Amino acid sequence: MTTSKSLIATGVSRRGVLTGALAVAGSLALASCQSSSGGGSGGGSGTLTVAGQSDNLTKVFNPFLANTAQGLTYTSQGSGGFIYEPLVQINTVNIGHDLPWLAKAWRWSDSNKTLTLDIQSGVKWTDGTPFSADDVVFTYTMLKENPGLNLLGVEITSVTAPSATQVVFTFPVPSEQFFTNVVSAPIVSRHIWSKVKDPSKYTDENPVGTGPFKLGQFSAQSFTLVRNEEYWQPKAQIKALRFVAYKDNVSMTNALVQGQADWGGTYIANADKTYLSRSKHNNYWAPLAGTDGLIPNLERWPLSDLAVRQAISLGVDRKQVGAASGAPPATSVTGLPMPAYTSSVSPELKGVDFTQDVAKAHQTLTDAGYSKGGDGYYRKGGKRVEFSVSFPSSYTDIASRVQVLVSQLKDIGIKLNIDTTTVNEINTLTGKGDFDSTMGYPVNSAPRAFSYYNDTINPNLYYPIGKATPTFQNIERFRNAEAAELFKEYPKATTDAQRQQILNGIEKIFVENLPWIPMFYWGSYGNWSTAKATGFPTPQDPYFSPVPNPVVALRLKPV
Repeated sequence: MTTSKSLIATGVSRRGVLTGALAVAGSLALASCQSSSGGGSGGGSGTLTVAGQSDNLTKVFNPFLANTAQGLTYTSQGSGGFIYEPLVQINTVNIGHDLPWLAKAWRWSDSNKTLTLDIQSGVKWTDGTPFSADDVVFTYTMLKENPGLNLLGVEITSVTAPSATQVVFTFPVPSEQFFTNVVSAPIVSRHIWSKVKDPSKYTDENPVGTGPFKLGQFSAQSFTLVRNEEYWQPKAQIKALRFVAYKDNVSMTNALVQGQADWGGTYIANADKTYLSRSKHNNYWAPLAGTDGLIPNLERWPLSDLAVRQAISLGVDRKQVGAASGAPPATSVTGLPMPAYTSSVSPELKGVDFTQDVAKAHQTLTDAGYSKGGDGYYRKGGKRVEFSVSFPSSYTDIASRVQVLVSQLKDIGIKLNIDTTTVNEINTLTGKGDFDSTMGYPVNSAPRAFSYYNDTINPNLYYPIGKATPTFQNIERFRNAEAAELFKEYPKATTDAQRQQILNGIEKIFVENLPWIPMFYWGSYGNWSTAKATGFPTPQDPYFSPVPNPVVALRLKPV
């Protein structure tokens, strides 16, 4: 398979909350997407204020570490962003139209065990040093030698640079399905990072990248990214982005509503009334990006019991859960976002949707040997059916859904407790298995059916309780021998029909075992004002995600 073609040269084009977004390997001739930038030869002016969330803003810009200042820019840990760029920008909205970036073209060979990328020429780091394929080789070699930094789970046999403008990856197994993970890593400079003794402890306080912006002023409350005047693509027309740290999405919303912030990526309750009606310039769009729900720890009772998970799935009203944050209910029992993935659903499961059946929920529990106690909750073996759900207290959208869920589960005799934590701690808890259940962590966009299942239930990615999973995949700790074999066979498939047949088997296992409980579809929240700049993506022009990101920043035009 060959993908290409042009770079962003004629203009400008997490809820993945944890790892890089997943999408189909593809290509896009960017001229039409970029035409509004006007060539980038003029000066440009204006600073946009971006509302972000941080519990503790520190001057750490190492893109491979958790809880760094880079997170305030909506850049996922271990992924390219405003300062450090990836080889390819993965498009999670206009699926299949990924954007050539530091790599201008790529092609697979050797039964998808070799990936060759043509690298841009004329690129410089912000200290003036020329960028080359050697920087790419250095970055991926560093990830291979430091597994703790390899958050996208890139497994490579070798990476070489036959020339200054070409990189060749070889893989131990066919790996085209992992393309988006492979090309999303932030590329760092060999001439600086080769002198770093331990990249897992390097703070990188003065980052030198190839991106469209570079670090300006920094404080404990905010920092500014200023335009890179020597950027290799037509430079941004906006002069700077000022990222301001807020403690939660309520304070972020207030800043957006009051005009203190121009751009954000947060859930806004009752957005029509609280935000859109306040100004003709205000915009709010959340293109569907994936599925969310109750994510259990399958090694802790009672959610380790399939009957309990089935009762929960039968008993909840998904419309109410989703409506708590304006999200549509999950429909297909496969969990795949609908209707985008209708063609990926197996024939036997097409049109088979989740339905609420409270009576059947009760029957499922009683058939499994549970009986109600005097307090109205089911019990078995002297233990009450009770568990907690962990999530960051600062995310009120999750809190709204969970409050609905507490009430609904009580009605079917299951006690749900709320266990809030911080944004900085949630990944540690879920990674090590120190939780009963969670919601939203980790849930990534699912623009590819295989990626959806691979990230959430691949048994080959199992880690025992107490041992942190580095990529946060299969935090449920789902184990199933048949599923494990299917995931191993998928990369070996050579036709779409063979891949779909394997996917059909994975879907069947998902439905029968319910390793996690899909409840609603979620979107990538984007909030912005056109008072100072135009060119944001919209439902009418869905060229990229509206969440703050460099692709959109490069397309913005000052008013």
